[in-house]
Amino acid sequence: MSGKSKEEQRADRQALKRLIGAQARPLSQSAWLSVLASLVLLAELFCVALSIETLLRAPALGAILPYLGGFAGLVLARIVIESASAAIAARAAEEVQERTRSELTNAIARISPLDKKRPHAGEIATLMTTHVDALGPYLSRYRPARLRAAIIPVAVLLTTAYFSWVAALVLLSTGPLIPVFMALIGMQAQAASERQLKEIGTMNAALLDRIKGLTTLRLFDAVPYATATLLREGEDIRARTMAVLRIAFLSSAVLELFAAVGVAFAAVYVGFNLLGIISFGAYGELTLFGGLFVLMIAPEYFRPLRDFAAAYHDQAAARAASDEIEKVLGSQWLALAPRGETVEACTSVSADNVSVALGGTVILPAFSLDIEGGEQIALVGPSGSGKSVLLALLAGLIAPSTGKILFNGKPDTTCRIAWLGQRPAFMQGSLAANLTMNRLDADRAAFPAALELAQAGEIVARLDRGLDEILRENASNLSGGEAQRLAIARIALTKADFILADEPTEHLDAATAEAVIDGLFTLAQGKTLIVATHDPRIVSRAARVIEVKKLTGGNKLEAA
Repeated sequence: MSGKSKEEQRADRQALKRLIGAQARPLSQSAWLSVLASLVLLAELFCVALSIETLLRAPALGAILPYLGGFAGLVLARIVIESASAAIAARAAEEVQERTRSELTNAIARISPLDKKRPHAGEIATLMTTHVDALGPYLSRYRPARLRAAIIPVAVLLTTAYFSWVAALVLLSTGPLIPVFMALIGMQAQAASERQLKEIGTMNAALLDRIKGLTTLRLFDAVPYATATLLREGEDIRARTMAVLRIAFLSSAVLELFAAVGVAFAAVYVGFNLLGIISFGAYGELTLFGGLFVLMIAPEYFRPLRDFAAAYHDQAAARAASDEIEKVLGSQWLALAPRGETVEACTSVSADNVSVALGGTVILPAFSLDIEGGEQIALVGPSGSGKSVLLALLAGLIAPSTGKILFNGKPDTTCRIAWLGQRPAFMQGSLAANLTMNRLDADRAAFPAALELAQAGEIVARLDRGLDEILRENASNLSGGEAQRLAIARIALTKADFILADEPTEHLDAATAEAVIDGLFTLAQGKTLIVATHDPRIVSRAARVIEVKKLTGGNKLEAA
């Protein structure tokens, strides 16, 4: 069994329905066109049976030309109908996938980087590729196959019953066994697909984490252990993938067995009846045309069921994928604050009765705060008192649950903000590209002054290629202090006039910390600076000190 309750299965169906959205109508049109194409195929077989009987009774080409002409016309009509059905389904599936990727992109872009439950990059990559791709086969194959399986067998059964109730009874007795066994196998297939998709997402995240931490793994001689772990996880995914394939092959074998038995029994009855050994089961005499037509359409009774069985695993994979997608689209995340449309120089910042809560849990109690442009402020308080949350609010990395953050007294305005964290982010690329963040309008002539302000000139001088030196991701080939000073130089090259720093001297030695503090306060001349810190050297140089614990009513907060 899939292990899911009826409510969870209903939620999966609703998630799929929501993802399909406006494309439900074209997908329905595609499914009905595929049904029409199958009915046209029955008409083609009708013409073939008539042609054979006519040719055997009167061997003249002219006698069967009308039937051959009708057959050719029906073949062309079926090709057109099937092409239209496939084209509509493909366009609709592509639209659903494109919209789903867009929704995922927007949803993930709105999640605050401070949300600890934010999906890992590997999981996001899996969602955007494997999970969204799993929706395509379901939309283009499963939905038409499901409708054909509901209509075509009934049409074939009624047509067969018109010629022989025994042949119809044979088909009727074998047909229902297929859905029963397919349902039993299908539930196992869905459970296996869900486990496989979750394992793939987990391994992608784990692999990316190992790659990011490769330097640390080497330092601690943990590469063999990490390699063994990845091999073990890869083997688990291989085993789960083979389990899904095993179930798929089992369902195909069950279907083919019952289909072969049904067609074989129908063929035996028709053959014995035409030979005169059996004389019952038909309304009068079973003619050659009737026998041929029944034999030709008997496989078509099982074909929709076979197509449905083959596509059932697409449905199982799509439900599992939609469940993972809905976890991102439907969950409550710590959201980024909406950006103001206007960017101005910072003359004042104020928080009016602002609080932050997530899932009913208060992260930052309500408070109010007024900051004038050009102030240099130190935020102090014990760990967990809310310093980092307050900085994130001012930076727009968290949307307030109540109240508003106003820049220059206006809600639709923002300032040019710069952020300096404990571990500045750097991209894989040249130092120059990292200092300018790849801005095309960057002035390279301003580099020396920015580097001197941040006391980072000697860092560049030691590099073999200077500004063209290639930095690894997050500047792993530099020390923490060097990265901090280069980050200050990067801020100096921007037009930011509102600087937020979160524990900029944490984990730095005394000399390096002094250099970072000097560079930071030199940079902040004439600008607004707010620093969350435990460092008394920063506190002593700040013009204003705010105790966050008192600011928020003395409540102890959970760190974001």
